[in-house]
Amino acid sequence: MIFVAVGTQFPFDRLIRAVDEWAAQHNVTGMAQIAGGEYLPQHLQWERFMTTAVFNQHLQAADLIISHAGMGNIITALENHKPIIVMNRQHALGEHRNDHQLDGLEWMGKLPGVYTASTQDELYALLERRQELYATPLATDARRQTLVDFIDQAIRA
Repeated sequence: MIFVAVGTQFPFDRLIRAVDEWAAQHNVTGMAQIAGGEYLPQHLQWERFMTTAVFNQHLQAADLIISHAGMGNIITALENHKPIIVMNRQHALGEHRNDHQLDGLEWMGKLPGVYTASTQDELYALLERRQELYATPLATDARRQTLVDFIDQAIRA
């Protein structure tokens, strides 16, 4: 099962629609957290917003997480040993206030277990390889601190 999460601040219909259509074509089940989006998935189950407990239940049940390029979802996925595909919102498409998510894709993709896509084609290519995607566990405090330090350095660069 796949779990798609777009956060709570902005809708991300382009991502939700792409995953919903792909899942329908490949008969893959999934759950989507869609926020205030206008597109309502036809194949994936969905909720606009979730409590932390419900979010974590879906995350635990999933084999793969797909998300906007938000650090909270990335860290949560890796802490739970789940590979995550992140796709950036694009300012030019009215999906965000600026392109900071695009700016972060390069360094996000260097994190073990994080896979990045900026287009639907790139997303679909990763989904075709979903059985090969893996996450390196962040089980220890030292490993988590290494991730935090890496992110801090990448943001300052």
